Amino acid sequence: MFKLSVITAWRSLLKNKFYTGINIVGLSVASAAFFLLANYVRFERSYENMIPQADNIYRITLDLYEGSQFVVTDCETYPPMGPLLKQKYPEVTGFVRAQDMGDQELTFEQKAFRSERIYCADPSVLDVFNVVILKGDKASALSAPGKIIISSTIASRLFGNTDPVGKTIMVAGSPNIVTGVMQDAPANTHLKFDVLMPISTLAQRGYNLETWSGNNNYLYLQMKPGTDLTAFNAKLAEFSKERLKEEVATAELMKDIHLHSNKTFEPDVNGDARSVNILAGIALLVLFIGSANYVNLATARSAEKRKESGLRKVLGSSRFSLVLLFFIESILINLAAIGLALVLTWLALPFYNRLVGDAVANDLMNLPGVLLIPVAVFAMNVLLSGLYPAFVLSSVKAAVVTNRNFTDGTGGTFFRKALVVGQFTIALIVLSASLIVYQQLSFVRTRDLGMNIEQVLVVRGPALAGNDSARQIAGVHFRDQLLRFPGVKAVSMASSLPGLGLSTLNTNSSIRRFESAKKKGFNYYLYGVDESFLDVMSMKLVAGRNFETNAASNDHKLLINEEASRLLGFKNPSDAIGRKISMDTGNENEYSTVVGVIGDYHQQSLKEAQIPMIHWFQQDASNFFAVRMDTRNVQSTLDAISTSWQSEFSGHVFDYYFMNEMFNKQYAGDVRFGRILNLFAGFTLLITILGLLGLATYNASRRTREIGIRKVLGASTAGIIRLLSRDFLRLVLLAILLAIPICWYITNAWLQGFNYRISINWWVFVVTGLVVALFAVTTIGIQGLKTAMANPVKSLRSE
Repeated sequence: MFKLSVITAWRSLLKNKFYTGINIVGLSVASAAFFLLANYVRFERSYENMIPQADNIYRITLDLYEGSQFVVTDCETYPPMGPLLKQKYPEVTGFVRAQDMGDQELTFEQKAFRSERIYCADPSVLDVFNVVILKGDKASALSAPGKIIISSTIASRLFGNTDPVGKTIMVAGSPNIVTGVMQDAPANTHLKFDVLMPISTLAQRGYNLETWSGNNNYLYLQMKPGTDLTAFNAKLAEFSKERLKEEVATAELMKDIHLHSNKTFEPDVNGDARSVNILAGIALLVLFIGSANYVNLATARSAEKRKESGLRKVLGSSRFSLVLLFFIESILINLAAIGLALVLTWLALPFYNRLVGDAVANDLMNLPGVLLIPVAVFAMNVLLSGLYPAFVLSSVKAAVVTNRNFTDGTGGTFFRKALVVGQFTIALIVLSASLIVYQQLSFVRTRDLGMNIEQVLVVRGPALAGNDSARQIAGVHFRDQLLRFPGVKAVSMASSLPGLGLSTLNTNSSIRRFESAKKKGFNYYLYGVDESFLDVMSMKLVAGRNFETNAASNDHKLLINEEASRLLGFKNPSDAIGRKISMDTGNENEYSTVVGVIGDYHQQSLKEAQIPMIHWFQQDASNFFAVRMDTRNVQSTLDAISTSWQSEFSGHVFDYYFMNEMFNKQYAGDVRFGRILNLFAGFTLLITILGLLGLATYNASRRTREIGIRKVLGASTAGIIRLLSRDFLRLVLLAILLAIPICWYITNAWLQGFNYRISINWWVFVVTGLVVALFAVTTIGIQGLKTAMANPVKSLRSE
């Protein structure tokens, strides 16, 4: 019986090639889209899975307060906290302190390059973070200052095929002995190491590991399994009252950091749980639309199937055999669809690679259970697309063959209309959301940043050995060379620049007006600049003056932004000019004077709130050279700068970038989300229109005789097309009404991740509704036109 059912189902599918093709294409596109989206979602949710004890590892953060007013949450803590918490609380079984050393130059003999992922950490980092040591002794690799572990990629770049263990490399001009080579950090971890040095290196360089005056390192606690996080945070609150006063320590699960944490001084750009959840929902909805197409066509053709079922029952077929037959049809279609989906997925890999990045794309084909996803999708599609037709159409009574008409029942028609409304609602939600995301990303890229970062080249300064005066002379000499080039308008030297991570800035929560007795305040962000900084960045002074060219006249002088002026208690920027500010240097009688207030500018992306900035004068701030370039002959100017670099800093890496590109990297995750959403919005609309095409074709074919009679009686072609389109357009209108509140709720939640955001405009839904309606009318109109243009004599010949 099974073999006969397969043959019968196969013949039935071949007999209706058009509908079979639509079903296969719709299901295959939906399945391929689901594979790709599901892989991206799975990757985003897989962070820290490579660490066996990740469920028991927590990061400690600090909530900063100004009195009772919450200010900000900082990811970094004080160095004594780790040992003290382990000693004080029995549920803490271990800890890791890791301090970001920033961008550093690594040198071995004549080879040099820069790395941004250099950390000093406790030796326990190797076990807690499950760092895989490929060469060297894990137990002693971080046992003393001067030792260093490098990644396999860095080892290959510096040493080639030579064993690096025991070799000496220079890190920012300091010698370090390579004691280990570790496996490259996986892409799905928030804390990525390229270089590890023992935390005792900090003490060797003069950093006090016992101080409670500077929070500069990340702290991770390994806890006993089953620890109650709420109860432990309550203990940390009590600890904070005793030790931290206006700061509150809080523990968060390490596995939650990537998608749920957006604090200051994050070690990496984190993802967004809202975006990932939206894409997960779209993946399931796309799969639903593909299956809904099959069910729609199956129920639309139920008149034929009901007749077939009735005849088979008259001839003795059981209901089981009919269920089996219809399920086999579904299985055959889904087998073809899943095979085509795998081919489409393979063909889409290069584009998918560019869209989401190498790490995510490569992960698609490297999963241990990579074949389980297609198998699961196949089983889900068979159930979704085969269950309703099989059981409903097999339930027809044998007596139905005596009826003259085999039309749908009201229930089948209502179910089909509900599916159509559901499909169009989903398509409208995804299309509208993609447009809103595009608007927001355009907004943050075009909004006035309070500065002009276009055509600003940034050159990272070299790691020079020697005294401060030698470095200052070399930096100033290089700057003066650049100013001679015709393509260079201005050059500034600074210790940090807009768009860089907060780890390149200094922070101070003890800054206050000199006459104030208050010791703690808001968190201020500081870095040194020279007198050309405002000119290069095209920043505007709203009060006061810039630094002067004479370095001595800038001693103990400050430039602050409007936000810092406000938080310091000045009613307007001009009130801040000439006022004394305590910088918490340890000397109660020492102060600095505000000489200028800069208009607020965005040091970070528009996702973040405006932060209070303070700049002191630093003529030797050669960490970065910011170069305002002429828009003409950019390449020739860049070549000249490179030549000058090689002349001045031979043996050091010439590392540069354009500021606007670096600044926009802060939106990389949102841009990727927008592109994925746009792509799959197109897929959603395509699959929906495919289903509509099948329904419109079948609807027109069923009404061929009716249309023939109407034409004989004088109906126009346009009138017939309106007749065929009317019911479908009503469903589209209903879908629009359902989609608007759902889409508004979803996109409004996503927009909350931006401190500066657009308002959702009503016309977005009008535009997407018109687009979908246009596609629907075009699809239905083409089929209606073909039917209306047919010879009515042929349509009525069988009557």
